Amino acid sequence: MDKVPFDIQIFHIAQTDSTNEEAKRRWTLSLRHKPNGGRRRILCVRADYQTAGRGQKGARWEAEWGKNLLFSVLVEPRNIPMERAFVLSQAMALAVHDAVSACIEGQACEMGLPQGIARRASIKWPNDVYYGERKMSGTIIETTVQGREVSRCVIGVGVNVNQRVFRSDAPNPVSLCSVLGCDVEIESLLREVLSGFQNNLMLAELGGGEIGERYVEHLMRREGLHCYRDAQGVFEAEFVGVEHDGHLLLRDTAGRLRRYYFKEVRHVFREMETE
Repeated sequence: MDKVPFDIQIFHIAQTDSTNEEAKRRWTLSLRHKPNGGRRRILCVRADYQTAGRGQKGARWEAEWGKNLLFSVLVEPRNIPMERAFVLSQAMALAVHDAVSACIEGQACEMGLPQGIARRASIKWPNDVYYGERKMSGTIIETTVQGREVSRCVIGVGVNVNQRVFRSDAPNPVSLCSVLGCDVEIESLLREVLSGFQNNLMLAELGGGEIGERYVEHLMRREGLHCYRDAQGVFEAEFVGVEHDGHLLLRDTAGRLRRYYFKEVRHVFREMETE
């Protein structure tokens, strides 16, 4: 899908409180902007540093100045019912996953690293990108609903790119440079993500199941038994599916179907739990 109806505006700034908040401010200031050729807009704000960057549940996202990809996109999607809003999260998770995988595969080929190492990248429900059992990217999403459809969506993403040392209490961070042993060009990575996202968004707006299917294909732990923890404790279960609204379906060893919304269940990795 080469021709897309989006005018992508990228603002690269040195510092802001939060790229999500900066994107909303800039969108408000530019409401009179008329996109080229009548195309729709995707507004993107990338910052070298955030003073109040956050992850899920308001947790602080650790990032050294200029070392990582910190950005938010704001878009007004069409034909996305509020009960299918999770497809927007899937669209971005896939875009980040694909860009990271392509970067790893491309650099590995140039540096003579083992082929196939990009296959260790996966999506951890609902929208983190992992390399093995270590977190490379996190995403937060804010949606506004008008009537019964999503009228506006702000998606904030942090990708660990060139940071080598992490000092926070996050249990399992990893960066692209740690995987590859060399720095990665951040701007090129951003453009790959945005290219993937706009194509995924178009597919999501068409209402088919392609985005959901591709999301599951790259989902961590989609095969076999794995450990999880919910409010009742640790248990083993296998993946069953992800519903349109984002609920995760698991089947435990007793054959019971378990259904979870965001933050109601945690992955357990070798004695370590992750959100």
